[in-house]
Amino acid sequence: MAQVITFENYLPAARYDALAWTEVEIEEAVAAIGPWTLIDTVALAPLDADPSNPAYRDITTELASDTAELWYRLIFKDATGDESQATQPIQNILPAVVYATVNELARILKIRTPSDEQQSALERVLFAAAGEINAEIDLPADTFLEGAEYALAAQVNLQRAAELWHLQEVPLGLAGLGSEFGTTHLARNSWDKYAYTLAPLKDQWGLA
Repeated sequence: MAQVITFENYLPAARYDALAWTEVEIEEAVAAIGPWTLIDTVALAPLDADPSNPAYRDITTELASDTAELWYRLIFKDATGDESQATQPIQNILPAVVYATVNELARILKIRTPSDEQQSALERVLFAAAGEINAEIDLPADTFLEGAEYALAAQVNLQRAAELWHLQEVPLGLAGLGSEFGTTHLARNSWDKYAYTLAPLKDQWGLA
């Protein structure tokens, strides 16, 4: 049995030869390093009127394997068969585990092409932040966030993961090493502000 997966807000590479991307290939693998298997080819519509300013794309496939935690990447192609570099691999994981993607976090951190080590670190801080969120809101069994609630959790997942990314580069409790402002001490509990943001989700389940 196949599984439906959607890839949201993917931005193809800009082109300056007036040729638009016409389709995208979806590849699947059991590990982030491959080997990769082509599972679907999706036509792009509408085509970019200005290939130098491509639109963000949402891509859906109904042909993904019915297995969790597989890896996926996209390759854009034009009508002549030329193709883009593959996107950074992402893992198909349940929404209740993590609420944002490595691509989103890399964009926020302005990391254009993460190395393998950076890729692993990005995944680690995303999972760590999601774990804190899940512990904080403590959803009832078999309950999944949707709509605005999911968006709120995703926002906190990205903000907290970005904070954890920077914290892993400095000694515990210190920030601003080497800056013109000198060293500053972090708050004793850096999670408090996120707990406050997530309070509406706890209230919804009567857990505040």
